[in-house]
Amino acid sequence: MLSLVGALVVLVLAVAGVHDVYRKRTSRLPPGPTGLPLLGNILQLPSQFLWYKLHAWSKQYGPIYTIWMMGTPIVILDGIKVAADVLDRMSGATSDRPYIIKGEFFRIENVIANMNRTLDWRGQRRSIHANLNIRATTRFNHVQAYDAAYLTLGLLQHPEKPFDEHVHRFAGSVIFRCAYGGEVFPLLGMDPSRYIEKLHKQLLHSMAPQNSIVDMLPFLKPLIQRVKWLRREADEWYESTDQEGNRLYDGAVPTEGWNTIVQDLNANMKKYGVTKHGAVWTTMTLYMAGQETTSTALRALALGILHNPDVMRAAQAQLDAVCGQRAPAFEDREKLPYIDALVKEIVRWKPGVPMGLLHAASEDFDYQGYVIPKGTNLIDNIWGQTRDTSVYQNPEEFDPTRFLDGSGNLLPVTPDTRLDLLGFGHGRRICPGKDFAVNGIFIACAYLLWAFRLEWPIDPQGKAVMCGVDEMEDHSFVATPRPFAFVLKPRQEGLEESLRAAMKE
Repeated sequence: MLSLVGALVVLVLAVAGVHDVYRKRTSRLPPGPTGLPLLGNILQLPSQFLWYKLHAWSKQYGPIYTIWMMGTPIVILDGIKVAADVLDRMSGATSDRPYIIKGEFFRIENVIANMNRTLDWRGQRRSIHANLNIRATTRFNHVQAYDAAYLTLGLLQHPEKPFDEHVHRFAGSVIFRCAYGGEVFPLLGMDPSRYIEKLHKQLLHSMAPQNSIVDMLPFLKPLIQRVKWLRREADEWYESTDQEGNRLYDGAVPTEGWNTIVQDLNANMKKYGVTKHGAVWTTMTLYMAGQETTSTALRALALGILHNPDVMRAAQAQLDAVCGQRAPAFEDREKLPYIDALVKEIVRWKPGVPMGLLHAASEDFDYQGYVIPKGTNLIDNIWGQTRDTSVYQNPEEFDPTRFLDGSGNLLPVTPDTRLDLLGFGHGRRICPGKDFAVNGIFIACAYLLWAFRLEWPIDPQGKAVMCGVDEMEDHSFVATPRPFAFVLKPRQEGLEESLRAAMKE
């Protein structure tokens, strides 16, 4: 009896294997690395830093190719042109999100980044755009400038605290105050944003493909659904997050002279087409994502500057010429093209979400003779695109001048390929808060480089203690430089007085 069962299992696997091979060979998907029958390429994929492997494969298979995960095809977009073609110009067919089984447990359909294009998605997207488009976001400039001055003051007064803690507090304070109102987060004591960050990281870790066996083996779904600890974990996460989101939303502090995001949502829910529940989750999602984007970018700034002191000196020369002894302001921006170019280079050099979030085809579509079926997952490998040598010379170098013309002015924006801000994604799924994020990074960069000279610490033997440019950490979907130490040396006497004067303006 056992031998008969064994024979049947072998037969079923053999038939499935033959069918799998036939399906891949007759598919009109872009060709990619050869994998194993049934398993596909799953054993070839690293558990961390997947974007490096995907980019390496592109050098062999081209800027668009396919990998297979347990019979499921995933199309990789690793070049700037193919990503712009498929995700921007064909966004009507490529802007869905894939169905994630584990996401169903966590109810991620409440998070706008994971929603498909439903009426709820359109309403939440409309509300975010109304608050964070390039014109609307200027109403938050005074908050970002104040907090940038406060960040700089904190670095001056408390050099014993790690830089990561300072920028984490700054990023959390800015987005919190713009969303919910209230006072700047204090320099000392508990960071009020740590709890929401914990919930965010828990979600990212749980949703990462390498941590979701049920999404790699979908036939396990009925079994996984019965696993009580997983359902309990997911339910606890949702209930904690929903409770915290409502607490923050209901506790929002009214402001005078400008509206917080909560104030605007409360006044315009019907106009935007959002419910109270949707408004709560929209605001909280902005809080989670906004903090991560800004703090990651400022870590990348420090790493790039420390390895390229000429960039620091060029930025400081422009700041000195425009601002002198007074603190920089948003009103100086047109005269500070090098700082804007520096922000663009930070986003290109170390994109915070190097593979974006998965797209999915909402219909069959043709591209370059290939046929991508409805439901196919698409990876927007931003890391590979920012290394596209057809556009970026010496892509591993940290060089803001690639965004400047010969006269030192910013090159024109290329909206069709988004070459200046690739790190924020593509198409209808481009980060809706990118202008807000860029503004915050700009003013923080301006303050830090106006106030300080950055240097590596020196050990007792007289050698610089450095962090390599490739020493990164993979936090599921997010990549950041590892924590590292450096020295901030004030560039002027009376710096504290200048900062306090700026905070009173």
